[in-house]
Amino acid sequence: MLTQKFGNFFFKIRSFTPIPFILALLYFANPTWISVSISLLFITIGELLRIWSVGYAGGTTRATALGAARDLVTTGPYSYVRNPLYLGNLLLSIGVTLFTNVLWLIPILIIGYFIQYMPIIAVEEKYLSESCGQVYDKYQTEVSRFLPKFHSYSNQSHHDYSWSRALKSEKRTLTAIICVIGLILIRTAYHA
Repeated sequence: MLTQKFGNFFFKIRSFTPIPFILALLYFANPTWISVSISLLFITIGELLRIWSVGYAGGTTRATALGAARDLVTTGPYSYVRNPLYLGNLLLSIGVTLFTNVLWLIPILIIGYFIQYMPIIAVEEKYLSESCGQVYDKYQTEVSRFLPKFHSYSNQSHHDYSWSRALKSEKRTLTAIICVIGLILIRTAYHA
């Protein structure tokens, strides 16, 4: 199945696909105080959502193969939206794009994001349906993929939240955000 092949491929390389986009942001960056101020809201919300998510799911969210997760997490942010990490990624990416004030790249970002993540999500959902059966099927019908609901899932799992697990897992993301923003600021100062 083509979707499965694309999903597995994108799942394995998802940490590297932002590189061309980041290079475009660096090339065209022209931040303003307004763009930076608005971007910080998106970046903060996106990263807090990621920290909240990995505090429940753990560092296996960085795996390059399916089946590494602890088990089906339906508590915390997962009780409001099925893919809080991917939603956090989207908000972070929009935030960094806003930071550079290269607004014409936002539609390209969103299209590219869905081209990459929809096959990944399809493969993950198939895997979860096969491995968790009716438990996942019920969860899937009650909790949206991307648009959070205002009420939590009724049958939440008993996963615990761990700050140390969250921060350990997010070190790479936080480092990447700081490096990209630092490079943007250096590039902007150099071309001023």
